[in-house]
Amino acid sequence: MRKTTFGSNLGLLQLGILLIIVNFIVIYFFNIEVSRTVRMISCVALFGYLFFKSGLKKNLLVLGFLLLFARDVAVLFYESPLFKTISLLCTVLVYTTVCLFIFRRLPMVRFSMTVILFGLGIIILNIFNVFYLSDIIIPSLDNDIQLILFFTQSAVMLFMGLFAFLYNESYEGKQSLHLLLCVIAFIFSDLGGLAAYFFGYEPAYYAERTCYLIAASLLVDYIINFQPTADTVSELRDDKLRI
Repeated sequence: MRKTTFGSNLGLLQLGILLIIVNFIVIYFFNIEVSRTVRMISCVALFGYLFFKSGLKKNLLVLGFLLLFARDVAVLFYESPLFKTISLLCTVLVYTTVCLFIFRRLPMVRFSMTVILFGLGIIILNIFNVFYLSDIIIPSLDNDIQLILFFTQSAVMLFMGLFAFLYNESYEGKQSLHLLLCVIAFIFSDLGGLAAYFFGYEPAYYAERTCYLIAASLLVDYIINFQPTADTVSELRDDKLRI
């Protein structure tokens, strides 16, 4: 059985590093419109790598990656109410496809102290996102649809993080860990984007772009190397409860 590791795709690793460097340069020297364009081009480059390596596989994660590209296109015109709505909708759909993919692979509901603490952390982070950041973000929204999508995005992000952690807890090996790291990177990318765009904290753009490219690269790597047989159910320890 082929070993699944991010390092095994050296071409992808090098491409990811190159894209991060290029994006850093663009963020530093150019305006936000150019930065958004380069972000979209980076997504195209990663999708091109995915297509070259494995073609178009018919699964939820490939659909999620296509929706990620659609979101990047919409973000180019983010100040337009229509495209802002499309951007929020695509984000919800991207995270929903990831949630559905992971949920279908969960063999059982398993609880441990680690899972409980992680779940509480995700909930607290979501509460902070909804009730604190909403005071700043909501006035910048254009209509009720965007408001609904904003809260939906927060809820879906919560489940995505929890499902990814349960997935990693349920299986041994690095395959599930890579998807967990991908999800965590997406979450921090969104938080960095909020801090940069809505709070005006420009250094956060670097964190947002780094996390975004790490997440997208890990997603590409996972799709290319995914093997159902690589997910070996870990043994249930005494401190866990099976339902």
